Parts: sequence; C-alpha cells; structure tokens
Amino acid sequence: MKKIFSLLMLLLSVSLSAQAYQTYSMHFVRVEGDLNAFEKVQSMYMQKVAQNAVDNGDIAFWAFLKRVTLDGIDDEKRKNYLFVQSNTDVTAILSAKNEWWNNASKVLSTEELAIVGELSSKFSWTEDSRHIFKDEISVVKGLGTHIQFNFASPDNLNGFIAENKSLWKNYFSKNMTKMGMVNWGVGRKIAPTGMNTASVSTWDMFDSLENLMKYRADFALPSDIAKKSKMTKYNPDGWRYSPIFNAITFAVPSE
Repeated sequence: MKKIFSLLMLLLSVSLSAQAYQTYSMHFVRVEGDLNAFEKVQSMYMQKVAQNAVDNGDIAFWAFLKRVTLDGIDDEKRKNYLFVQSNTDVTAILSAKNEWWNNASKVLSTEELAIVGELSSKFSWTEDSRHIFKDEISVVKGLGTHIQFNFASPDNLNGFIAENKSLWKNYFSKNMTKMGMVNWGVGRKIAPTGMNTASVSTWDMFDSLENLMKYRADFALPSDIAKKSKMTKYNPDGWRYSPIFNAITFAVPSE
C-alpha cells in the first residue's frame, strides 16, 4: 500500500503537458501452459529485477498486463499478455542496459532463481511481437486497474496528433476524473512501420473495468468538441483494434 501511495504521489507530480512515458515499447506475448505460474514469475520475481533497473536508471517504467477476455475463456489464440516499458529516449531503449532481465542472477537470490526455474518449466512463450512508440502527449493522474489501447492508421497522422494535443488533451485533463479515467495519452509508432501495422496508438486507463466499460458504452462526443474536431477527416477508418488489459504490477521510480 505504501508503494502504491508513493507511486500516485510521483505520478501526480508529473506535468500534465509532459510526455510522461517518453519512448516506450509494447511487447505482446502469447503464453501457454500454467498461466498462474507465468504470472507468479513476472509479478513476484521479475518485477523485482525490473524495479532494480528502474532504481538504477536503466529504464524509466515497466508494467505487466494481462489481456481481458470478457467470457473468461482464452479461446481466441491471441497474445494474452503485454509488457510496457519506457525509456528516456531512443538511445536508452537501444542500450544493452535496457535488457534488464539479464541481471536476474544479480538481483534474485539462489532460492528465488530456483523457484523461477521450476515455475518457468510449466509454461512456454509461443509468440511475441515488440512495438516502439514515442509518447506525443499524455495526461497522468495515477495508475489504474484496466486500460484500453486504441490502434489506428490515420490518413493524416500529423493532424491526428495535433488535434489530440490541442483539443482532446484539454478535454480529458478537465473531465477524466469524473469518468474514473486516471491516465490518457497518444503514442506515435516508431518501429516497425508499414502498411500492415498501426501508425499510432492512444490509451485510456481507468480505476476499474466497470468505469472503462461505461466509457465505451456511454461516452458521447461533446457538441463543442464535435464542432472543432476534424478527426473524421484525419482518421476516417476509425480504430483498427481496441484490446483491454488488466494491470497486474508495475516498476516505477521511488518517491
């Protein structure tokens, strides 16, 4: 609880106009086998290694998330977990220090390493893909329990980002709290890029799955925003995909 309180105080100190997540990667993975064992490895042991990397300044932020399937059944064969990691800039994300998991033997005890080895024999990673983004604008009031990522390939990427900076950022800064939204932003895809991948992602993080789903079901575009928005021109095809994830654990800077 103390760690969570410190985390919220830290995040509240971040300027609402700042790019809080700087340069960040989204690492989607497909894990099969004993998922409880996988989650235990990541949340109890690898989180300690990630936190050590944050404390040493090797990375800026790390999160471990699980894809939400509303029927509770993993029958869609999609990537079911996500790691989000941020760094200060491109140089840092390409640095060998970014591969903090290689320090596990220095951070974890012999007993812990043995437990990790035993648990890891119960599951396997069958697929993964890593995507790198630049945080163009973000509003951070805390970290919540559930987040949706919205992927798109706008016809006018610069216009899409500019409108989010000039119009949507101000709206969410003023109104997100009453919706239960605690974290919002826009990331521009750096790599990989091409016709078959989204060029931008936004995110909406909430304090509960219920509030996230209410936002999906009930959010209505305010008339003053509708009059100013050119989003139907910038992004006529809308969102390609909007998966929901449950945030399991984080590694963040100390207070």
